[in-house]
Amino acid sequence: MSLPDELWRLILELGVKTSCLTYKGLCCVAMTSRRLNRLSKENVLWSKLLSFDFPIHPSSSTNNQSSKSLYQIKFEKDKVKKRLAERRAVLRIESQIHEHTRKIHEIEARLVEEDEKIKSAIAELKNLHNVRLASTALKVWQPDIVRSRQRQIVEHCSVPIDFRINSLEMEIKLCKQQISGFFKARKDENSRLEAAKERLSKVKYHPLQSLEGGSRSSIGDESRNKRTNSKKLKRMK
Repeated sequence: MSLPDELWRLILELGVKTSCLTYKGLCCVAMTSRRLNRLSKENVLWSKLLSFDFPIHPSSSTNNQSSKSLYQIKFEKDKVKKRLAERRAVLRIESQIHEHTRKIHEIEARLVEEDEKIKSAIAELKNLHNVRLASTALKVWQPDIVRSRQRQIVEHCSVPIDFRINSLEMEIKLCKQQISGFFKARKDENSRLEAAKERLSKVKYHPLQSLEGGSRSSIGDESRNKRTNSKKLKRMK
């Protein structure tokens, strides 16, 4: 700390100019000694930081506010803006997760319907094969009790047997194709759902959350972290 103010001032300006010294770094430097606290408040440093971190805003002010005060105001506004943007992103991804989940449930319901249809068609097809066998058996000699039973089976069938069998076989084939398509669609939706959940996890993730070991929400952690940064800025006033 035996260096003259001019040299320390040059070091700080060079650090800011080369982006080696951010607003966080400048706040930390300010807390090391009274001398650096005084030097780190100089307008030229915060003017450069203001132009680097908020380039879309004019660096000069018409109401005689210091660059540090302007930086703090814009920092707070940017903090709120980022928080709202994060919240919108969370809501958008949560909406996508809800939609993917809804589609999966819808596909599973269709799978149940197709499964019931194919079971019904197979049962009817089995009965029709029995009718055709009974019809064929009537053409040969059999005991009367057996012939009577087979005649009842044939008489209960009111549609052409071969035509209905072909129709049911086509229906079963179509059901199998539908089920195969629904399985693929469900797999795709599950992949999209997992991808959306991963995106949501990344959006909600904050590095300090796991270090602090708390169970508070990620938005609360973000607010606390940014309040800490604001306090650093205020401490240098």
